[in-house]
Amino acid sequence: MKPVRRNILQSILVKEFTQLFRDIKMRIFIVVPPIIMLIVFGYAATTDVKAIGMAVLDENLDAVSRGLVERFVSSGYFLPVAYLRSEKDLAPLIDSGEVEVYLHLERGFSQKIKTGRDASVQIIIDGTDSNRAAVIVSYVNEIVNTLSREALGNRITTLVMNRSLQGMRFKKMVELKERVVFNPDLVSRNYFLPGVIGLLISLITVMLTSMSIVRERETGTIEQIIVSPIKPLELILGKSIPFVIIGFVDIVIITIIAIAWFGVPFHGSFLFLLFSGFLYILSNIAIGLFISTVSKTQQQAMLSFFLIFMPAILLSGFIFPIYSMPDIIQLITYLNPLRYFISVIRGVFLKGVGFAALWKDLLGLLIIGVSLIVVSTRWFSKRLE
Repeated sequence: MKPVRRNILQSILVKEFTQLFRDIKMRIFIVVPPIIMLIVFGYAATTDVKAIGMAVLDENLDAVSRGLVERFVSSGYFLPVAYLRSEKDLAPLIDSGEVEVYLHLERGFSQKIKTGRDASVQIIIDGTDSNRAAVIVSYVNEIVNTLSREALGNRITTLVMNRSLQGMRFKKMVELKERVVFNPDLVSRNYFLPGVIGLLISLITVMLTSMSIVRERETGTIEQIIVSPIKPLELILGKSIPFVIIGFVDIVIITIIAIAWFGVPFHGSFLFLLFSGFLYILSNIAIGLFISTVSKTQQQAMLSFFLIFMPAILLSGFIFPIYSMPDIIQLITYLNPLRYFISVIRGVFLKGVGFAALWKDLLGLLIIGVSLIVVSTRWFSKRLE
């Protein structure tokens, strides 16, 4: 780059940094909101199913039936909200959402368990939230199946003892040994928070960048740019570099908070995370610049930002898994940078993988970023009014 061109780019950068940090509100906006939103998301973005309100109707009131109820309570997932006297008392509790599970132990349940006969348990679950209800069903099945296995084992032991076969040992044919890797405690926060980092970086970089050129047009300084020797590429670079730096700063701050405050495990390379973050920031800035070049007012730019940002969240896999979406929607997700970065950042945080496993996602980010920057540069002209 010739000295005169280098001086022009340097002047644009000085102007952009001065304009960004001159306003104290903008300085606060760059750092404080991402931290606040990360903390809020860190505590709110969780799918762990706990504190399940349970109503119990026990018509036996003996040690066996109380033992089953205690299994639910001691699991740590169920809270006994009410002990009912009649099924008529259930409707107000389940309608109000105070109770999600109704456990009914009919008369004779305990006697059937003691004598080895089939015993039934009635469970009613509020299915308003289908995902939560499915998890609750799995909890219930595990507790009841454990009781069934123990009852069957006790019955077999009794039969063996009655036939004077005390010396015989019965071994399990299959022993299941479970091991969960990457997120052994199955904490949903460890899964969601890395995605929140990508979401916040996108929010900050796209929003700020989308206002940059539009601000020049609204303040009237675009005419000075038109008559100046500034080339479109130089203006695009001058507008982009400050937000790249801001994006890097936010990535470092948010990552440190996620690890130190929320205890999210980090098994990968921090340098690889920064490299991936650069490609992601590049693609987000490219989107912001494209919005900025096609919008005539900051209001239009803001509206365009939200029209893009909200679908990007839904189509990123942050909330809903992409594999469960219709095929045509899955194809659309390949145009979404957030989709790639969430895959990358979860892989870096939880799995500790690197370029060998994530190169396809990095390539997608690179293609989107470079393509949109080229389009934005060609779209922008010094003759724009």
